[in-house]
Amino acid sequence: MKLRRKDAFWFGAAVLALLALVFAAGCRRPEPPAPVAKHVILFIGDGMSLGSEIAASRYLYGHDRGLAWHPFAVKAYVATWDVTAYDKNAAAEGRPPYREGTFSPSIGYDAQREGRAPHPWDTLFPAPAGAMRIRPSVDSAAAATAMATGRKTASGRVSWLPDKGPEGRLRTLVEDYREATGGAVGVVSTVPFNHATPAPFVSHNISRTHYYTGYKEKPGTGIADEIIRETRPDVVIGGGHPLLANPGLDPDKGYISAALLDELRAEREYVFVEREPGVDGGVALLAAAERAVAEGRKLFGLFGGPEGNFETPVAGDSPGSPSVARAALENPALLDATLAALRVLGQNPSGFFVMIEQGDIDWAHHDNDFGRMIGAMSDLEEAVRAAVAYIDMPGDAVDWTNTLLLVTADHTTGLLRLDPGKPMGLGDLPRQDRLPDEDLKAKRKAAGAGYVSEFVYPDGEVSYGTSGHANELVTLSATGAGARLFIDYKGLWYPGPIIDNTHINAVARRVLGLGPLPRGPLP
Repeated sequence: MKLRRKDAFWFGAAVLALLALVFAAGCRRPEPPAPVAKHVILFIGDGMSLGSEIAASRYLYGHDRGLAWHPFAVKAYVATWDVTAYDKNAAAEGRPPYREGTFSPSIGYDAQREGRAPHPWDTLFPAPAGAMRIRPSVDSAAAATAMATGRKTASGRVSWLPDKGPEGRLRTLVEDYREATGGAVGVVSTVPFNHATPAPFVSHNISRTHYYTGYKEKPGTGIADEIIRETRPDVVIGGGHPLLANPGLDPDKGYISAALLDELRAEREYVFVEREPGVDGGVALLAAAERAVAEGRKLFGLFGGPEGNFETPVAGDSPGSPSVARAALENPALLDATLAALRVLGQNPSGFFVMIEQGDIDWAHHDNDFGRMIGAMSDLEEAVRAAVAYIDMPGDAVDWTNTLLLVTADHTTGLLRLDPGKPMGLGDLPRQDRLPDEDLKAKRKAAGAGYVSEFVYPDGEVSYGTSGHANELVTLSATGAGARLFIDYKGLWYPGPIIDNTHINAVARRVLGLGPLPRGPLP
């Protein structure tokens, strides 16, 4: 059939229009994946190793696999290196420095050299340190940035590119989640609220040491300033209160300025609760959470002791009967802080994301203080059990069909080793001697600004290989909605059951429906 000229014109126009639609559809950005969950609860044990978990489980329950997260259905090991560590390894091997999109994960973590699993009993890194070169490791800020943004960065950067100045801000999971869903967000920590692990989830900074504007005359906006004045999470609970850490509010010390503290005390959007002499911090925090719910407000809890952190619970050496005592009535336990946060965040019908950190595990391992580590691990254990009970509780909108619960670590600290020939049981702690003051003074002088171990273990049940961080694998345990997505990342960058810490971000994004995913390295 022959088309008339007029008909041919309209036929051609229709074909062109159809082709344009097809081309436009091909160029359109892919739709975000459908959400698998509405709520994500991420627990981070700062500095926690597999050895820490086994030691705490033995002390609390008398066997190796008794912690709240040990029965979780999905398990993985996690590589934690950052750009600073990568570049040191690359230089030692004569390889190019880190470049996003073209790096080799094995330069950051070499499973053939460093193992496909943690080895808390072996003598690969025997104490004293120095028997072999300890591979460079990550710092907390870079590790948290990897989880918060899905991107690797240099040590000390807070959701900030490794090689950029003022334009280096990285988009965080929290920002994307809030914008896409209107869900609630929160950070909880036993160390200062603007410290290296919580900070990357709710702020951006070129340095983790910029605690607040003007701190030690550091340039740029402070982390606390951004959290309080800009990000304004729905829940912030942490240390850094100046009552003991900086009683005179000296601008060269502490974690918060006088101006920011005054703003918090005068807040209308937040219910603000702080450490007060003689007041039970846990009771005060939970009461503040109830008030926040009743009044439709946000919650900010500011606590902490002389070092800025909540004083660590104290574990006693009582074979057969574990005993962990609260160290300071005026600070909440992590369990209290977890329940307060979930109470407030759970009111948002769109869902929530919360990061909850037990930061004293790291501080204990820096001192090679095994007893303190057990107290900190017990604090984390109780908090995770509280979160599980909260999700189990019937009659609310949070359950296992719509909630992903994760427990992991940002890195390990101390290279803790357990002697398999001298296992400790329920309630049992090793003999732990503090070094004499003169020896400590000499060690500190030799170490300069670095950490030094303060304790020795003459009976040999445990030993430490360093006072710093290590490049060991950490564990990840996941349960609930979307937990099995982690299986997609095993073997992707490393052999065996190993994923990368950036993959935690990738799974969280998929679970919450926040595509596209961060890109990995090229082959």
